[in-house]
Amino acid sequence: MNSNVHKQLFEEHYRSLCHFAWKLCGDATEAEDLAQDAFISYYNHEDHISTHQGAIKNYLYTSVRYAFLNSKRKERVVEKYWLNSPFNECSHDSLELSIIHSEVIAEVYKIVESMPVGCQIVFKMGYFEGLSNQEISKELNISINTVKTQKQRGLKTIMKKMNPELLPLALIFYSML
Repeated sequence: MNSNVHKQLFEEHYRSLCHFAWKLCGDATEAEDLAQDAFISYYNHEDHISTHQGAIKNYLYTSVRYAFLNSKRKERVVEKYWLNSPFNECSHDSLELSIIHSEVIAEVYKIVESMPVGCQIVFKMGYFEGLSNQEISKELNISINTVKTQKQRGLKTIMKKMNPELLPLALIFYSML
């Protein structure tokens, strides 16, 4: 089909398709988008559609209808996701805090993995598992002073290697532990 025929087809059916789409969705902008998408779909598939005016018109209206139904399905999926999600639009601050917390924790874990094995074990037991110095001492069969020294070395390593942008946040999160 040449561009004059496309233009004529568009002019002939666009307003009625917009009205049809508007009746379905109730939104003028969305209705225009649905009508325009129907024409694009037709132009992309016109080689497979009869040139009979009734077939073209049927294709356009059917395209609008299916596009509308698909958009509603997507909306329901998104709505269902947000209903089942622990976050909602009101908890934007919670989401940001969770992201920051995750970044800080990832950085700390990366640094802990670079520590000497003994220091790493004591640090994880004390700060990640929440064991007391006495519990660590008893479980590892080492003195309490060794436990304290290893924990201090671990903290110094964290302070030295932590990304400067994340360091204040790490201190805040670990003071809450």
